[in-house]
Amino acid sequence: MVSGDSALFKLALEGKARRYALANLFILGILFGISNLIGALQTTPNLPMDGKYAFITPLIFSTAGVVTMSGALIAFTMVYWAAAKAFGGYGGFGLIFDLIGLAVLPFWFLAPMLNYALRYPHDGILRIVLVPAIFGVFVWSFMVVRQSLVTGQGISMTRANIAVAAMWIFSISSVYVFVP
Repeated sequence: MVSGDSALFKLALEGKARRYALANLFILGILFGISNLIGALQTTPNLPMDGKYAFITPLIFSTAGVVTMSGALIAFTMVYWAAAKAFGGYGGFGLIFDLIGLAVLPFWFLAPMLNYALRYPHDGILRIVLVPAIFGVFVWSFMVVRQSLVTGQGISMTRANIAVAAMWIFSISSVYVFVP
């Protein structure tokens, strides 16, 4: 999953990837929820974290993260499907969900870091570390999603590059429209 090897995405073509996709989605949601918990602890020192709340508070944030990332993955599945069909891929929502679920490892890092960088205040040193890290993971995610299109949808490398760029541009534009 780290390198986005084509053998990984062949699992989706063989119908053997659903459990990995769901596990990756669950892990992504928990990590996203933890990034919100860390930010909330920094901005709200009165957040209950002792006694029974030592379990309940992180559970609430993690559950909200899983729900949020499930919605994000459903939206990304639709954008991926449109790009795959537009550039000559097979489509198929189940296959695409599995392909995205297998390509989600870079998003384990990208989503929490981007969430933390955009939503919570931090000092200059942390920003200097976060921006290059986010850019590096963004490039990594681009390459893994591109490989999922090449292997899972049978699209050429050039078309896959254009498709992933179009997906990113559309996704970032739609987020920008809805963020106040």
